[in-house]
Amino acid sequence: MSDRFTRLFASVLVVIGLVIVAVGALLAVVALVIETPWASVTGQVMLERVLVAVFLVVSGILAGAPFIVFGQLLLIFLDQRRLLAAIHRRLRRGGAPTS
Repeated sequence: MSDRFTRLFASVLVVIGLVIVAVGALLAVVALVIETPWASVTGQVMLERVLVAVFLVVSGILAGAPFIVFGQLLLIFLDQRRLLAAIHRRLRRGGAPTS
């Protein structure tokens, strides 16, 4: 039985997570660069920009991390399945595993 689709799905999940984190970082840079229309109202322009940028970076990490973790866990489970199948084949043939 082939696990190519699951391996592809896991890799896509990791890529989606990385893209989400990168978009969060990119939006943080954009927030630091663009001029805000409410700058004259509050007077704390730089502090607001930094807070928004930090919020965007943290949001990107929190949104992308579950995709990355789930994809990596799928890859780990697939590797464990492959290793256990090899051990099972070796034990059925009667060979002792070597270290």
